[in-house]
Parts: sequence; structure tokens; C-alpha cells
Amino acid sequence: MNTLAGFARAALTVVAVIAYQVLAHHAVATPGEHGLGLAMARVPPLLIALAAAARSPNRGWLLPLWALAAAALWTARTPLALHFAWGLYLEHVSFNLGMALVFGRTLASARVPLCTQFATMLHGSLTPAVARYTRQVTVAWTAFFVAIAAVSTLLFAAAPIVAWATFANYLALPLVGAMFVAEHACRRFAVPDRPRTGMLDAIRAYRQSSARGHASPAGHASQVNRARPVVASAVASAVASTTAARAAAVTVGRMGAASRANLSRAASRTAHPCHE
Repeated sequence: MNTLAGFARAALTVVAVIAYQVLAHHAVATPGEHGLGLAMARVPPLLIALAAAARSPNRGWLLPLWALAAAALWTARTPLALHFAWGLYLEHVSFNLGMALVFGRTLASARVPLCTQFATMLHGSLTPAVARYTRQVTVAWTAFFVAIAAVSTLLFAAAPIVAWATFANYLALPLVGAMFVAEHACRRFAVPDRPRTGMLDAIRAYRQSSARGHASPAGHASQVNRARPVVASAVASAVASTTAARAAAVTVGRMGAASRANLSRAASRTAHPCHE
């Protein structure tokens, strides 16, 4: 039953993500769909922030703060609707940069690289060769998310807005899948003697370790406990990035005729996406 429920949740998540990508692209590519675009830019991050606030031990003040933020965004709905693509862009870029931070911060000295932590959850102690490889994989994922954010910015600034929307909504996630496939292929040659595992195995191992709590052996449990704050920070980064995106979108929406010509041109494209 738990397996079936988990499969159902995963399927619903996939459907929701696909629906979001399709609707967001439709809003950008279709004239007059400012209301739909604004909903795509605001509703998902607000729901994520609400869920995070409701589960937090500080929900006594986080929930009222969320309500104030939602009310402020509702008040600013008119300028936000005119420039909703800025919100979608900032959300896309800030999320990718947030994920780059999640991976990259674990590369600092005295930290355990994130992919090394996942490998430790799956296999226990690692050989020096595997530890070195998992560090390199962490570097690769950091560079990947930075590259996605850079390409998104370049397209948004210099290409037709529909071209940016196609990349952000239809290509970015398949590129993540391609990255997984490429890493799996490299792993077969870099560490041929290790068992074949994937990210789903790591996630499953993390959930099982959380359920076991202190039942794990001391050495392995300490590795898992160090990993938990980093895994949780991925969610925190997503919420923080969407909050920053909303605030920046309000600022851009009120700029009107900005002093910078490139921002004015980009804003006019978002207000009339098919006039390129």
C-alpha cells in the first residue's frame, strides 16, 4: 500500500510539473494571457511557501507573514500581470542558481560533497577513487545548474520571448534527464566495480535512513545526519528563490519606462510576447 501511495504521489507530481510547463509556455506565447501567466508565476511558489510555513515550528509567525506577502502580491497584481514573464524568468533562474548553491556549498573545505553523501547513504564507506569521483560529480552538477541559469538569462535578454519560454519550459528538464544519463555512462568507466545505482536509490536510502533514525550504525548514522541539513536546504533554497523572484518582479513591474534601454525592450516583449 505504501508503495502504491508513493507511486501515486510521484505520478501526480509529474503530471503537475508537466501541466505547469505547458500552461506557462502557453501564457508566454499567447497574446492576452496575462492572467494565466500571472497565476503560473505566483500560485506555485505561494503554495510551496504555504506548505513550508505550515510545517515549520515557527508557523505562528510564518503563516501571518505568508498572508501579508500574498495580500501584497494581490495588491500589485496589475503591474505584475503586465510583466509576468519577468516573474517566470526570475523564478527559473533563481531556482537553478539555488540548486547550484545547494551542490556547490558542499565543495568547500571541511564539507562532504553532496553526491558523496548520497553515495555514503547507499554504500556506507567509500574508497578514495569513489570519493574522488563523487566530488567531481558534485562539481559537474554545480556547473550544470549555473549553465542553465546563464543560458536562460542570455535567451531572455537577447532572443524572442517565445524562444526563452521554449528553453525554460520544454528543454531545461529534459537536459536534467540527459545529465543523469551522461553521469550514469561516465560512472560505468570511472568506477566500474561499484554497484549500479541512481538518484532514486539515493532518495529511497535517505527516506529509509530518516525512518530508522538512530537504528543505523554509529559511523553510517553520522554521515546520514550530516547529509540531512543539506538535502533539506534544497527545499529551503527553492522557497527562498521564489520569494526573491516575486519581490524582484514587483520592482520590475513598476519600472515602466526604465532608464536602461535593454530592460525597457525586454519589458515590452513580455507585455506583447508575439510581436517579435
